[in-house]
Amino acid sequence: MEQNLFEDELENFRTFWRTNEKFDSTLYFLALDGDEVAGVSLCYPSADDDRDMGWVGSLGVRRPWRRKGLGLALLQHSFREFHQRGRHKVGLGVDAQSLTGATRLYTKAGMRPDPLWQTSVFEKELRAGKELRTQLVT
Repeated sequence: MEQNLFEDELENFRTFWRTNEKFDSTLYFLALDGDEVAGVSLCYPSADDDRDMGWVGSLGVRRPWRRKGLGLALLQHSFREFHQRGRHKVGLGVDAQSLTGATRLYTKAGMRPDPLWQTSVFEKELRAGKELRTQLVT
């Protein structure tokens, strides 16, 4: 079962890679420690709403390599690559409640929140309860 899930996800990625105009493998950066992937910065040539802004789609560092400057190094590498390609703005999205310290990292890298993109997500937990209706509507 797990192998089928992996194969399905791999095929989804291959389809994305072949068909998405924003996919550019030269903007996918891996940080390796020997033969292990320690971190990634997966970037896109532009943001959906701003063709002049480069976009960091995913930035991640695996636990054993966190708090060693790797995330900052990956971001800075991405910034340099965007600058060389004529992009003078870079954006990314982040969960403001991130437990990994992501918002501190982005601030340290010189990024700042865009007040036009501040959003709120409302949520409600749904759980089973007692039926309170006194009559059925037909």
